[in-house]
Amino acid sequence: MFNKYDKYKVVSNNKIFEGQIDCLELVPGGPLSVFEKVRDYIHQGWVLLNHPLYGNFTPTQQPFRTILLGFKSSSGNNFREVDLQSLELIEKSILKFRGGLPNGISRVPLHYSLERDYSEMDLYLISVNLERYGIKHNLL
Repeated sequence: MFNKYDKYKVVSNNKIFEGQIDCLELVPGGPLSVFEKVRDYIHQGWVLLNHPLYGNFTPTQQPFRTILLGFKSSSGNNFREVDLQSLELIEKSILKFRGGLPNGISRVPLHYSLERDYSEMDLYLISVNLERYGIKHNLL
């Protein structure tokens, strides 16, 4: 069984989730922007609940990334322990994406119809984890 967390956060650059998930934080930009925002949350004590490189896409193949995070409240103190496995995964993902994109761009522009397809693919790939942790949405 999966660990239950006190709070969940979905961090994404995929607008398909807008208005559909209560714990969504929509991030402008490409996957790197999502990864950097997630890294900030990990430093605050949040834990990755899905692998950042899900779907086996290279940086130039998938313009959308959605990451699920969990948070357990600490008992009695304000100290938040950093989950080192989460931090290592997100740092390696950032390095992989930075190495795969041409300098100076955060995402590869796509035709609208392809962008919609990739958006729906991202939704499909993350939906299993959303359901696994009981995060409600009306998208599929």
